[in-house]
Amino acid sequence: MESTMYHETTNPGNTVRIPALGWLLAGALALPALPLHGRSVEVEVFPVPTPASRPYTITAGPDGCLYFTESNGNKVARITTEGVITEFPVPTPRSGPYGIATGADGGIWFTERFADQIGRLDPVTGRIDEFPVLTPFAQPWEIAAGPDGNLWFTEEDVAQIGRITPQGQVTEFGAGTCCFPTGITTGADGNLWFTVEIGDQIVRMTPQGQATVFQIQTKLQLLPWDITPGPDGNLWFTELAGRSIGRVTPLGDIDRFLVDGDFSGIAGIGVGPEGHMWFTENDTSRIGAMKTNGSIKSRTDVSSDSRPLSIVLGPDGNLWFTMADGNGIGRVRRSKRGVQYVLSMDAGFSPPVRDAKLGERVQWTFIGPRPHGVRDAAGLGLFDSGALPIVSYFHHEVFAAATYACEDPMNPVIQGTVRVPVQLPRRGEVGTAFPVTWSTREAPENLVFDVEVKLPGEAEYQPWLAGTTAAGAEYAPDRPGSVRFRSRVRHTQTGQETGMSPGARIRISG
Repeated sequence: MESTMYHETTNPGNTVRIPALGWLLAGALALPALPLHGRSVEVEVFPVPTPASRPYTITAGPDGCLYFTESNGNKVARITTEGVITEFPVPTPRSGPYGIATGADGGIWFTERFADQIGRLDPVTGRIDEFPVLTPFAQPWEIAAGPDGNLWFTEEDVAQIGRITPQGQVTEFGAGTCCFPTGITTGADGNLWFTVEIGDQIVRMTPQGQATVFQIQTKLQLLPWDITPGPDGNLWFTELAGRSIGRVTPLGDIDRFLVDGDFSGIAGIGVGPEGHMWFTENDTSRIGAMKTNGSIKSRTDVSSDSRPLSIVLGPDGNLWFTMADGNGIGRVRRSKRGVQYVLSMDAGFSPPVRDAKLGERVQWTFIGPRPHGVRDAAGLGLFDSGALPIVSYFHHEVFAAATYACEDPMNPVIQGTVRVPVQLPRRGEVGTAFPVTWSTREAPENLVFDVEVKLPGEAEYQPWLAGTTAAGAEYAPDRPGSVRFRSRVRHTQTGQETGMSPGARIRISG
C-alpha cells in the first residue's frame, strides 16, 4: 500500500490539441499556441449559453462542479467537469455579480457589486438568497472563505473589508488603507490577505479585523489584483498594470518575478495540481504557469479576444478559467493519467464520491482555508495523511477493489468515498474461464479479501471466495447472462472492513 505526502443547459466542449506554433479552431474560437517546451497542450472551451454574459470569477464547488459569475448576464452558473452548464438568474436586476467562493456551509457565495449585496446560491436547490451590506455604494468586489467559517469580501469604493456569517449577518472593518481593496484570500497563517489596487499595497488582516499594510516598493502603478495561497506557505498576487507575479511571506516580505514579454495585464492566479502557480494574462489572452522559485514553467495563448480573468484548480485536477470577452469557460488539461483527484475544503471533499480503477492513485489537494487531512474511516489504517496545511497534496494508491469511506482527521464530520470496482473482461462464454482481478497484489499482512458473485437471474450476491489473500482467480460461468462481482478488504484480527466495491459486470454468451 503506497501513500505519499507532499509538505441544465448542455454545451459540448470543443477540444483542441494545440501544437507548438500552430493554429486550430475551437468552434468559433481560434486558439493560437505558444510552445510549451516542445510539448502539445490541450485546451478546451465551453461557450456560455447567455450571449455577452461576461463571466468573471470562478470557484470549485462542494459537489465536484465549478461555479462562476456572469456579470453582464446577471447570473451565477455551474459547469460540470464534462462541460455541462446550468445558469441561475440573480433575483436583483443588473446586480453585477463578480466575486465567488464556496463557504464552509456548502453554499456558493458571491458579490453583487452594483446592488451592494452578497448572494448565496444553494447548489442543491438552486435557490438564491441576497443580503445587503451595511455601507451604501460600497461596491463589494471579491469574496473568499475565511479561517473562521465566515465569508470575507472587499468593498472597493469605501476601502472596507466585510464579513458575512453563514446566516447572513454582515460586519464591516476599515481596510487599513486609503482605497480600492480588490482580491482577498485566506493564508496558511490563518489571516485574511487582500490586495489594494490603488496604492500598490498588500494587507494582512486578522479574523478580528486588525490590519497590517505592506507596501510594494516601486514607483510604478502596478494595480495588484488577485491573491491566493501557494504550496510554499506564502501568498501569491498578480499585477493588472505590471509585468510581474508577486510573492509575499506571512511576515510581509515581498518579492516580484518578471513575466517576460509585452504588457500582459496579469489578472487571475491559482495553484495547480503539481504545485505551480497558474495565472491569466488578460490583455494578451494567455495562460501561464510559474514555479514557486519564480521561474516561468509555461505560457500558452488561448484566443486573441478572450481576455481570461479568473483561474482555479478544479476537482478533476485541471485548471479552469473564465473568458470575459470570449464568453466562455476554458479548461487547461493538467490531470495525469492513472490519477484521480479530490479537493478538500472546509465544505468537505469535492467530489464527495470519487471513482477509481485498480492500481490508480487518488490525489487529495487541501485548499482550506483551514488545515485538513484524509484517512481511512473504516479503521484499517490503509491511509492517513495527518493534518496538512493549505496548500498541500496527499497521494494514495488504491490497490484493492472496495468502497473506501474517507474522513477528515481534523473534522470527522467531513466524509467522502472512493469506489474501486473489480476488474473484468467485457465478455465471456459459458464454460470458458475468465480472469477476475480484485487487487494489484496479494493481501498485506492481517488483511484478506472477501469476493462475492451475483449470477444471472439471482437477486442477491453470494459468497464466492471469503478470506482469500490472492489478488485474483478464474471463474467459469455455467449459464449465459450478466454475472456481477464485488469485493472488500477485511482485517483478520479486528474484523474491521471496507464497504463492498460497486458491482462489476461481464456479459456471458451461450
